[in-house]
Amino acid sequence: MRILTKNTAQPRARIEPVLVHERRASPGWYADGWGAPGLNLGGALAAYAPVPAWLSESLSAVTACLEITTSAIASLPVCITMETENGWQAAPSTLPAVKLIARPNAWQSWPAFCTQAVAELQMQGNFLSWVQRDGRGAPLNLVPVPWAWVSPQVVSAGGEIRLVYDITTATPETRLLGLPPRLLDTEVLHVRARSDNGLVGRSVLSRASGVIRESLEMAKVADGNWKNGMRPSGVITSPEWLSDEQSTRAREIIGDYVGAVNAGRVPLLEGGWKFEQTSLNSVDAEFLSSRQFGVAEICRLFRVPEPLVQLGQRLPADMQPYMAIFAQLALAPIVAVLEAEFDESVLPPGYHLQIDMGGLLRGNYSAVAAANCAQVQSGIMTPNEARQAVGLPAHDNGDDLRASNATQPSGVGAAPNWPADAPGMPSLAPKPGHTGDGLPAPGTHQNKGAQ
Repeated sequence: MRILTKNTAQPRARIEPVLVHERRASPGWYADGWGAPGLNLGGALAAYAPVPAWLSESLSAVTACLEITTSAIASLPVCITMETENGWQAAPSTLPAVKLIARPNAWQSWPAFCTQAVAELQMQGNFLSWVQRDGRGAPLNLVPVPWAWVSPQVVSAGGEIRLVYDITTATPETRLLGLPPRLLDTEVLHVRARSDNGLVGRSVLSRASGVIRESLEMAKVADGNWKNGMRPSGVITSPEWLSDEQSTRAREIIGDYVGAVNAGRVPLLEGGWKFEQTSLNSVDAEFLSSRQFGVAEICRLFRVPEPLVQLGQRLPADMQPYMAIFAQLALAPIVAVLEAEFDESVLPPGYHLQIDMGGLLRGNYSAVAAANCAQVQSGIMTPNEARQAVGLPAHDNGDDLRASNATQPSGVGAAPNWPADAPGMPSLAPKPGHTGDGLPAPGTHQNKGAQ
């Protein structure tokens, strides 16, 4: 026996689809975007380790370290040189890659491209750029690909295992840039930070995420403290309970003395009323010290001297030692890896991308003049090369190397005037020691310590 029922259509609510980025991770790997474990920042905010770049940049110390590093490297002069019998010389302008250091793509200049590259390298641990080539294999454009759009994969095709980069193509930006859904490792310029596996890099944010999380928590506490906390400059006490009318009158009187316009006005207190000024307690003072220590911790991660970021009352008398440390420990390693990867992925053999660290002297004319003077007197560069470095026209007899305090060609006249030894740098002037092919003469000071 079958029971027949009337089938009436029930109204159904439409559920709109939610689009999310696909994140594929290789199991067992730990790097930015590859099998990174989760962490909870408290409240309703949940993220994945490492701390997302956008959240890290909400800290002023992170943004300051990032800006000072990226802008410094992006402002350095850049050129392409080639290896010849006479050493490294400037590459001809007909080399296709020469145009890339002026305009890497249709949307960016070289400083803008370099700024994005250094920022991605520091915040994500990786910088990826698609190298577009013509039919001959010559590079035409360098199209940067934000690492957040990339999902690196290890695939096997035809018995060959290789690294590929899958790209999210469902955004207007990727369509405008013309990015394909997958890029091979031979089609990209991939600059890596310190890596644990040699394939992808890891940023300092992923290696020391606890420092960033701690600073984020202190920033949340400070925001809630100043947003919700009661921080009056003083308290007015009444000798007795007030009626509703007296309370309203008291608020009207106090209203005449609050605000920036009324700063400095002296109120008249009647009927035994007293004003007691409040001050910063020890807990608040310790909290401020903890936030300053957090800035020092972040500067340590990015290898930026703290006086370059957090000045205030800590401004040193001489900034030159800090600038030298910043150039040698923070900028030079990034410049070296950019040059090496550019040479490997973009340039043909025998060519080299040169990012001139001497550009850091720009803006300090006295230092530039002193360096050029020392090099001319030492016979390292000609007077016309020194004049060209400061934007002056060439001189008629300025193409010959000079000796110190002389107008004769190099090798004639007095010995070069060697510049003073810089702290922490190797000596430039020759020191006493054994020279020649024979043994040192007996009874001389050259028997020991000869070089």
